[in-house]
Amino acid sequence: MGAKKLEVFNAIERRYAELGFVVSAPARIVILKYLLEHKRINGLILSSIIPLHVKTIIQHIKVLERIGIIKGYYVGKHYYWKINEQCIDDLEKLSWAFEK
Repeated sequence: MGAKKLEVFNAIERRYAELGFVVSAPARIVILKYLLEHKRINGLILSSIIPLHVKTIIQHIKVLERIGIIKGYYVGKHYYWKINEQCIDDLEKLSWAFEK
């Protein structure tokens, strides 16, 4: 395998590649659709709306967090995720993926 040569691409091209990766998995699209409609989500809700193993769901969440689309926070003892407000413009570019 060759090394990734990200330095040959500008920041905008790299960001578009990340956003393409976000919508490459149906589970991530479902998570983002839910968040756009309901503003926050936790593990219990995720496991009820996505028929995948919990570890798989968490892997999708970690991808969204790593790219910066969502961020997590605690409310009491419960952990929730929400849309990162700084990424709203990025999500608007992907709006075609969230159409019903």
